[in-house]
Amino acid sequence: MWTRIEKPLVIPADVRQVVSSLTDAGFESYIVGGAVRDSIRGVPVADFDVATQARPEEVEKIFSKVIEVGRSFGVMKVISEAGRPVEVATFRKDGDYADHRHPKSVQFSSVTEDASRRDFTVNALYYDVKTGQVLDEFGGLQDIKDKKIRAIGDPAKRFKEDSLRLIRAVRFAACFGFKIEDATQLAIQQSSTLIRKVSVERIRDELEKIFLGPNAKAAMIEIDQLKLLESVLPEVAAARIENRRAWDQTLRVLNYLPKVSEKAVDPQALPIPASIYWTWVLLPSMRLQAMDKREEAIRKVGARLRLSNEMIDQMVYFSRETAKFRDAFSMREATLLRWMRETDFPLLMQFHEVDAIAFDGNLSGLEFVRSIYPEAKRRFESKPLLTGDDLVKLGMNPGRQFTEILRAVEDLSLEGKLGTKEEALEYVLKQFVK
Repeated sequence: MWTRIEKPLVIPADVRQVVSSLTDAGFESYIVGGAVRDSIRGVPVADFDVATQARPEEVEKIFSKVIEVGRSFGVMKVISEAGRPVEVATFRKDGDYADHRHPKSVQFSSVTEDASRRDFTVNALYYDVKTGQVLDEFGGLQDIKDKKIRAIGDPAKRFKEDSLRLIRAVRFAACFGFKIEDATQLAIQQSSTLIRKVSVERIRDELEKIFLGPNAKAAMIEIDQLKLLESVLPEVAAARIENRRAWDQTLRVLNYLPKVSEKAVDPQALPIPASIYWTWVLLPSMRLQAMDKREEAIRKVGARLRLSNEMIDQMVYFSRETAKFRDAFSMREATLLRWMRETDFPLLMQFHEVDAIAFDGNLSGLEFVRSIYPEAKRRFESKPLLTGDDLVKLGMNPGRQFTEILRAVEDLSLEGKLGTKEEALEYVLKQFVK
């Protein structure tokens, strides 16, 4: 059913030109999916996708710059006049699904059949650029008004076709502030184990989007209630049963994450890597283990999630170092400053803030460290007072003692007890040269 909406979509001129070029060539073409949904919701649109009657070979004839994305599925990427990549997909009807993710075959078809194959009603909306009307075959416009996520047709069939939809339903609901409709919710519970058919990379990406969203805590509770937790985050699921305190800490972390995302909008703030988010979520479930066992467990889950070695190393670093903030007051000054000099220390401070809030609320160590960090940074960014060459000039022979001497000079320099090269040389002569 075609419906005129209150406000026309604001479509960039180059995207509008892509649609016009297709329609001028005689092919029915519309803006589709998330761009329509988000425009109606009144939120910024990141990407504009186009659904069209034109087949891939016809799209190639119309546009000079086209990239193949999935020709057999009718998906091409057109580079607009402004250099923007615009996904252009041919109306299609899907055949049987082979792997709970992809159809074995597709048949190019009509816009109505194209709408029927989509996941949720709010994503099956087609906007006609010329008339300003929306094709809404399944009540998606009303579901947006009602803030509802509802599967198209038989929800169990939708989830069996593409089992990633099980977690995407939770992500959409959490990120939009919507509720999952009852029949769709029941189908998720009954089909929950099918999520294991989906690649861990795709599940990981959906979870990261949930962590970055405004309702991460509510989403985690829903993942648990919908019987998905054991399949997508078995480490957290085990702690959920064995250690209620760890589960509560995880929820407190997730409750605080929207504030972290708000801070990240600040151009002066450090970009927060995904490794921090994963450690925030996973550490409460592993905290009761001995440190060596904890590090082993983090490396194991990092490998399961197909995270990079660099990310896994960061996760181990955050989990190991966060407890040291409680000892910051009693550390020797040089030890403290060396710790603060580590490459990822600024990220560690960000990590510890949320971790401490969730664990026991004790931020005194962090506040102390932050108060001295600017001056400490000035100190450890200065050049070393002495090098090995300076020791050679004193008539000393290179060897293991060089490391001991340079370390001692650096400690005293960091502590402010040696301020010049001359003072350092005098110290070495007195302490190490006979």
